[in-house]
Amino acid sequence: MGASDVIHAADRALIAQPSFGDSPRILAKVLTRYRFGLELFAERLPSLARAVTTVEALDDIDARRIFFDPLVRLTLEQAFSDLEAGRLTSPHPLEEMLPGALEALPLGLCESRMPSRFRVGTEAPKWLWDVAQRGDAYSKALHSAFDGIFLTNPKSGGKLLSPDASAQGKINDSIALLSQLLPHSGASALTHIEAIALLSARLEGGTVLSAAGGDLTPSTIFLSLTDLGNPWDVAGCLLHEGLHMKLFDATRSVSIAAKPEETIQVPWRDVRWSIVRTVFAYHVYVHLALFKAAALSADRSLIERFGDPSAYATRPHAMSVVNNDGGSRFGRSVDRARYLGEQLQTEWSHLLTPQGRDFVRWLSESLAPVDREVFGKASAGRAGAPDKAAYQKVRGLRARPSTRGECLMVFSPDAPRLHWLDLNAWLIFELSDGRTFAEMERAYLEAIGGRVAPDEARRQLRTGLETLVRSTLVEPTRQQGDIS
Repeated sequence: MGASDVIHAADRALIAQPSFGDSPRILAKVLTRYRFGLELFAERLPSLARAVTTVEALDDIDARRIFFDPLVRLTLEQAFSDLEAGRLTSPHPLEEMLPGALEALPLGLCESRMPSRFRVGTEAPKWLWDVAQRGDAYSKALHSAFDGIFLTNPKSGGKLLSPDASAQGKINDSIALLSQLLPHSGASALTHIEAIALLSARLEGGTVLSAAGGDLTPSTIFLSLTDLGNPWDVAGCLLHEGLHMKLFDATRSVSIAAKPEETIQVPWRDVRWSIVRTVFAYHVYVHLALFKAAALSADRSLIERFGDPSAYATRPHAMSVVNNDGGSRFGRSVDRARYLGEQLQTEWSHLLTPQGRDFVRWLSESLAPVDREVFGKASAGRAGAPDKAAYQKVRGLRARPSTRGECLMVFSPDAPRLHWLDLNAWLIFELSDGRTFAEMERAYLEAIGGRVAPDEARRQLRTGLETLVRSTLVEPTRQQGDIS
């Protein structure tokens, strides 16, 4: 397959995983959670009974307008916390918020209070915040949430900006660009964004180009159109923040971190990241690497409409489609995806749940063909004729299994470094006993039986073997037909 084929295949693969890729399924689970939550809340807040009955009769489109409003969603999450803590009692903010949201239909509650009305996108349209002036209680609440994100540090500062037709047009152009480059995974990420706020802000680390609202402003992303400056990077930021929204939604029902309090150090930042932040970042870097690959192969009509990415002047950063720091080891999204993918599948894998390890493996396997075809990434173990190579464990390794933990710990004295292998990597490690790749493939397919489709199993084997070779746990010994 050529570059275009592997890009399209990866784009489709990144929406195929049921728990993390399939947006309709993820969103259905979110809506069901909120509907069930309201049923439970009404048992403790009787004044909600009529509103809950009304919500239950709504179709999913109107239910989403209720539940995905940033203030309603914030209040719903507060109600869940209060319920689980045993303190959900009247009076509660939800008793006022929910009836108000029903009255605002067919708009969302906060959208209905905006002094100007701007929407962007045609599939799952998003509305633009217009709260530059602190007006009613709702705009003040949104301002308060913004302040909680961007103004808690005295070295930070920023302000919200009012939208206009020009901003609306720029965002619409970038949505169109993203949807054409990545019609599956890009469009999927966009469906998880409900609202967009324009801002100009600086944090201690520098200028804010974009941000996800997180817990304080759920369903909302922030964009600095002025600092981004071109449709390619605006599209990249829409993808970036939409992916955060998507994973926020997915992890409401699936846990990815076994030890969420654990932190790790990445080489391109001087602050430690939580393992949760690390997985979220890996999710983004994989998709941004695919977006970059798609941009490099963009159709001439897109270049004519949106301009040549290389013609835009912007400061280099890893998230950019236009300008990366090619001289830096981790100056591109694909470089960071490679690093995080390898670490999360080896040294950091014990920090993940089984679902988290499946999630990381799926991302790695989806990107691998694009990495090889577009960015020229080939495993050290695949030089020459990879399918004819034989593989063995590197000498001097120490290993200890954890049956209950479903992993194998391997220590490399020469590094020295401790590696954690999940069940899939463990199996491939054990098969690396001098067999050729073809022999390993036969044994691997036999071991996993019919649990995975053969083509998918072969991809898992190849990707897992490449990771073990890069980690210097397995090495190629010879090419079939060599004399020695």
